[in-house]
Formats: sequence, structure tokens, C-alpha cells
Amino acid sequence: MKSLVLTTLIATLPLIAAPAFAADEINVSNGISAAGAPLAAHGVDLVALVNNGNPVDGFATHSATFDGASYYFTSAANLEAFEANPAAYLPQHGGFCSFGVSVGKKFDGDPDQYLVADGKLYLFLNADTRAAFLEDVSATSETADNLWSKIKSIAVGEL
Repeated sequence: MKSLVLTTLIATLPLIAAPAFAADEINVSNGISAAGAPLAAHGVDLVALVNNGNPVDGFATHSATFDGASYYFTSAANLEAFEANPAAYLPQHGGFCSFGVSVGKKFDGDPDQYLVADGKLYLFLNADTRAAFLEDVSATSETADNLWSKIKSIAVGEL
């Protein structure tokens, strides 16, 4: 009887711990962080990325959960900056490749391939998609923004 209760508890745990967002609205890693939410931005400190142009891995000891995803930071100061104004640091399009979103897809966004333009952080799958985005940042970001509202809640596998 005890093992049946334990098995049932283990089987239902993913349902209880499910993130607050709908299907693939935020680009996260498989598994969960120590905070119990999936890790976003590959664990890169978004404050260091936006403020210093430095894609450096953060630490679980300095983490915040926002919209059902965990973010890691290199220092308590960067954590505090994020908590004070998450919108200033969160990547556009849920952290998916912004060029991919502009063509209706959700590709992984790599924090090593990024752009900060007009106070917004954009991530890209690779150097080629970053270069394609840079050909016309204004038009491509506008297209991505328009398409994001349509594909945001659609699972990656359905696009």
C-alpha cells in the first residue's frame, strides 16, 4: 500500500510542478532547476548580458523564478536588478530565436548569439540567423512581434 501511494505521488508530481505558462511560451531547458521551475536562457545571467554584453553563466544560488521559469545570476546585485525590473532583461519572444519567430518557428535562442537593440534583448539560434535578423532589424523585429502573438501558445512541435 505504501509503495502504491508513493508511486501515485511520483506520477502526479510533474502535474503539480508544471510551469504556469502554456505550451512552449518560454524557451527552457529540459528538467527543472533547484527552484522547481525549468531553467531559461541556458542559465546565462541576463543582467550581465544586457548591461555588459557578457554572456556568462549564472549560479543557482542567485536565482529568480518569473512566469514559471528560473533565471540564474552571477551576483546578488544582478538578481536584485532583475527582480526590480524583469522586463528590462527578459529576452524577446520568450527567449526563442527572434529570427525564427519572424518566420513562424520556435528555434532555440542561444545567449551567445544575441543583440540588444532599442533596449530589447534578442536571442538567435546561431550566427547565421543573427546575421539575417541584422539585415533589417526594424522590419524583422516587427514581423517577429506580430507573429509571436499568434504562435506564442503553440507547442514547438506543432509549428
